[in-house]
Amino acid sequence: MKRFFSKRQKIYLKIISGNFCKFCKKNLVNNFNADHIKPFSKNGKTILKNGQSLCRQCNLKKGSHYA
Repeated sequence: MKRFFSKRQKIYLKIISGNFCKFCKKNLVNNFNADHIKPFSKNGKTILKNGQSLCRQCNLKKGSHYA
């Protein structure tokens, strides 16, 4: 199972997020993380349906929790 979202998947996740972090609503410039909603470490798949765009700070806070 692949761990990281592809470049194409990241672009799509950023577009569908409206270019904003899902948690803090901060504008995502170029530095954002494509995050697994169900963490990869808990058998979350690397598919668009399980992805979201987060700023780096929110992704670090989330860790391996569901969100």
